[in-house]
Amino acid sequence: MSVRQLVEFLLRSGDLDSRGGGPSAEIMLEGARIHRKLQREAGASYQAEVPLKIYYPIPQMPDDACLLLEGRADGVYEGVNPDFPLLGEAWTVDEIKSTYGKLSGMKEPVPVHLAQARCYAYMLAERDGLQAVRVRMTYYSLATEAVRYFYEDLTGEEIRAWFEELMEEFGRWARMELEWKEVRTRSLQALSFPFSYRPGQRELAVHVYHTICHGKKLFLQAPTGTGKTLSVLFPSLKAMGEDKADKIFYLTAKTVTASVAADALALLRERGLRLKSVVLTAKEKACILEKPDCTPETCPRARGHFDRVNEALYDLLTGQEAFDREAIDSCAQKYNVCPFELGLDLTLFSDAVIGDYNYLFDPRAKLRRFFAEGVRSPYLFLVDEAHNLVDRGREMYSAGISLSSVTAFRSAVRASYRRLWERTGPCLSVLRGMAEETEAGTRVLGEIDDLAQTLRDVYEEIQAILAEQRKKERLSARRSEVQETLLQFFFELRHFMEMYDGMEDDYVIYAERPAGKERADIRIRLYCVDPSRNLRACMEAGTASVLFSATLLPVQYYKRLLGGEREDYEVCAPPVFDPERRAVLLAQDVTTRYRDRGEDQYARIAAYIYGAVSQRHGNYLLFFPSYAFMEEVFNRFAAAHPEDGERTYALQRQNMTAQEREDFLRRFEEVRDDRSLLGFCVLGGVFSEGIDLRRDRLIGVVVVGTGFPQVCAEREILKEYFAARGEDGFAYAYRIPGMNKVLQAAGRVIRTQEDVGVIVLADSRFLSGAYRRLFPPDWGGGEVVTAQSVGDRISRFWDEWL
Repeated sequence: MSVRQLVEFLLRSGDLDSRGGGPSAEIMLEGARIHRKLQREAGASYQAEVPLKIYYPIPQMPDDACLLLEGRADGVYEGVNPDFPLLGEAWTVDEIKSTYGKLSGMKEPVPVHLAQARCYAYMLAERDGLQAVRVRMTYYSLATEAVRYFYEDLTGEEIRAWFEELMEEFGRWARMELEWKEVRTRSLQALSFPFSYRPGQRELAVHVYHTICHGKKLFLQAPTGTGKTLSVLFPSLKAMGEDKADKIFYLTAKTVTASVAADALALLRERGLRLKSVVLTAKEKACILEKPDCTPETCPRARGHFDRVNEALYDLLTGQEAFDREAIDSCAQKYNVCPFELGLDLTLFSDAVIGDYNYLFDPRAKLRRFFAEGVRSPYLFLVDEAHNLVDRGREMYSAGISLSSVTAFRSAVRASYRRLWERTGPCLSVLRGMAEETEAGTRVLGEIDDLAQTLRDVYEEIQAILAEQRKKERLSARRSEVQETLLQFFFELRHFMEMYDGMEDDYVIYAERPAGKERADIRIRLYCVDPSRNLRACMEAGTASVLFSATLLPVQYYKRLLGGEREDYEVCAPPVFDPERRAVLLAQDVTTRYRDRGEDQYARIAAYIYGAVSQRHGNYLLFFPSYAFMEEVFNRFAAAHPEDGERTYALQRQNMTAQEREDFLRRFEEVRDDRSLLGFCVLGGVFSEGIDLRRDRLIGVVVVGTGFPQVCAEREILKEYFAARGEDGFAYAYRIPGMNKVLQAAGRVIRTQEDVGVIVLADSRFLSGAYRRLFPPDWGGGEVVTAQSVGDRISRFWDEWL
């Protein structure tokens, strides 16, 4: 491990404090420039960037168990430092740190910084047999350009004694880790698949295993029922047992799919698996406060968090193997530490990490302890429901700034931060000029260098303010509204600048100016139209990736946009269900096209629904393109067929609470054979994906419309961007994303080999070749029906199975 990793873990102390948020890429580049400047000015006897490494036996372990400690000292004076001679001959290790804070109030170096320099001093002393060594801490203020030094003289015996004490503390963690990995590896090598393989399941597992062995990416379309989770997890675990990987990241879009992965590991543990796994919970859900505020003034667990967290971590790691939310919350309460941060620390020692896509892909939320250095490590990335990652990726790598937000921020800080208020003025001037040049609507821009420079000036000023604030022990009993505004704008601005600095031709910059009362405003958007480059770069941090879904069709489309390369693999697994157990019916005489909507279409769709649900009692889900469309059809359907002993209705409402969603789904847990429950839902909503209603808990689905995304500026930009590159721009922007929603909704109805059900696609556009080519192979071409014939056709289908 690196020297920095070692000291930052073992010697962390003090409060948890989110102010400042860490350096941006721009700040890090500036810090590197200052390092080079100071190194050049240090004189002829100064050697810059000195690589050091040492093998150190781990205490109380066999001789062949060593820590390879590596690092790079910023500088070494070869011989006596001419500016400050020591007693006798010695060399000086120089450690340089840049800050935006003022240096006049510093009384001593930051303990972790000093420990890093001491480690280099020890390694240098051991390498060259030194009897004494000097440590110099060099602090440089990026705000004032001032330099301050702190010196420490150590004999060889003193630096060795200090380092031995550090290694004793490291030893207990290393022993725990090494002993655990032996246990883990033995269990993985002995692990067998927990069930008899379903048809095609073994082949899927083989594809995953070969992908890992060859260090590639696999894009896997696997229909419902193929056992995707175990088919992907099991070969990954076996590969880990063969030292082909050291850690698995199972990444999901929704909590429900994360729980499926955790359940799969629990099942394998019952059969002998020994594996440490952590399920990460979003900060907003994990926090003990109503709203997360990671400052010692506000959160009782933030104060002194780092003084206690290592003991909490050691307690958990030596006491159990599955770290779910309940286990983490209990331990965090016992030691009075932040549960979210404790969960993140557990990732360092866990063999499997289960969490949201954000932890790998989102530049604002990624696990920097694993992925910030750009180093390829023995990690496996298993990306579940990967179809969601296209739009999620676009949003992660896009950014925006508006005239109204800058104006509001400037007004808020005027009284408290006069210099910042002044620096914000040029930014406003540039934005107002852009507003004058833009009519209401959207305008694609070429470059925005002038705006970017003014924003960078504002950002650097905020960075300096936050660095100064963090130096003070306590700002106030409670963070002020102005400080809250400052911090929120800082994070918004940092993301904008990072995206701007990383842009290539996969971005489109556009200005959007509203009409009406808001016409004075303008929003500048850095829109990531093609997220593949950024997603690919993230996956390069590991050795192999498997991206899988039940609706990854067409596979080449997703391979193209999710960062696949020509040599990566794609597999479409065959269905495991008898296609005869499912009827796929295409409505010939209805459409949801906006121009055709009206009383006739609403009434006809209601007739289709009645024909579909009146042939057999049971539970049905009906999906619509919008809440407004759903209400139009529901009102007509309920008027013609009121709730009675034959049928009852459940409607999805906008902004349902978690409890309301649970109550909605709970109604479908009951199997009905003497009456029907009809659930009216919105296509693409929470009930159209990740809902597992097996056997007779759901016997039919009606999908109204093609899932066509709403026409908007960004969708049109997508269409034009991909068309200009020789792709089917309309399909990329509208047809394929819409069809994926349809496939997800239709996939609710057949979940096991025993299921029998009906799918009705209610839109005449499904009859076209463009849409039929996107059907899963086991659908065939579907069967065309009319409002008059749909009931008879479904009646015959049920007669065959009942």
